[in-house]
Amino acid sequence: MMSKLPRLLSIGLIGLSLAQLQADPARDSGNYVEAIEKVNAVHAKKPGDAREGDLADKVPRQAVVGLARLLRERPSEEINAALVACGEAALDLAIEDHFLRIRKRLLEIDPDSAAILGDAAVRERFVVRGIGGLGDEFLDDFADLLDGVLDAYEEVFGFAEWSKVPGKKIRIRIHLEDQITRPPHFAPQFPYHSEIDMPVINAAGFKSPTPKGQMMFYGLCHELGHLIAMWGDRRNQEDHHAWAHYTGVVIVEHMATSPQYKKLLADRRDVRWRSLSMERKKPENAIDPSGESKPGVMVLLIKLHDLAGPKMIGDAMNRMDEEDTGHRINHVRYYSFSDLKKALGEVCDDRERRETIREVFP
Repeated sequence: MMSKLPRLLSIGLIGLSLAQLQADPARDSGNYVEAIEKVNAVHAKKPGDAREGDLADKVPRQAVVGLARLLRERPSEEINAALVACGEAALDLAIEDHFLRIRKRLLEIDPDSAAILGDAAVRERFVVRGIGGLGDEFLDDFADLLDGVLDAYEEVFGFAEWSKVPGKKIRIRIHLEDQITRPPHFAPQFPYHSEIDMPVINAAGFKSPTPKGQMMFYGLCHELGHLIAMWGDRRNQEDHHAWAHYTGVVIVEHMATSPQYKKLLADRRDVRWRSLSMERKKPENAIDPSGESKPGVMVLLIKLHDLAGPKMIGDAMNRMDEEDTGHRINHVRYYSFSDLKKALGEVCDDRERRETIREVFP
């Protein structure tokens, strides 16, 4: 667990009078959850340069005192449920200290509720939440991998802001299942953060592919592409799901061919089946760029990769983000390829190269 703890979070040191120690679970949990919601809502309206690690200081002391009361109460169904609600709210603002105190208390008084809440690893760029008995070792290993993937994205594309609300950390929700019936997916419904839902079948480690050939490491890299940008709108997926596939295979190949990631990829062999090199050789991709199909968009992206380079694509995406190009649905960024064409023209300072790039677009 690597986060820096905000100054207000020493809730165990708050001096409480006898009257203050009388908890009202509904009131205290409601006040705490509402306080977190308000901080997130205010930040979302005007993020500025604030980062999520700074936002915890904005939680009112009254809400923190209420949480302290709940933590001192004798167990009951009402108290246990209130603590779970507060634990989930703490993760909504990445307040690791609060979350760990809540989880510790639930482990003491109601292990079933602690299992519902799960565990978490909070780092500078993300929060990983584990559900279903995934322990610290699993979460720390996965967090190391995610740090590596984000480093690789920085090296290749240089995307400036990951979360749909600037300053917020990425969320990854990992849950242990008997079998994987649905692949990893970007969950856009959360109001203030970008979250990826990630099922796993082995609590001993995040190995990929699974015995059934499910490529979970590639899936993680793929879903991060969705976090950066969606294309079209809810009804019209302009990229035909090619954008995240493109970013996913690029990052898998980059990490697999870079010595610094060798240890991280020891149990992740997805590059044998998912790579940009393989995409170039696929017969269905031997067509002209177009917006009519996934192969057509994939060819467009590969040509842009070769002519502009992934760093310039990243610069163009950052330009679109800065200018708030396109439109937002629940804060999620939706762009069009006409937006990308314009932005590439703005960030490319070589006239001849700029014209060549423009000609790639259908």
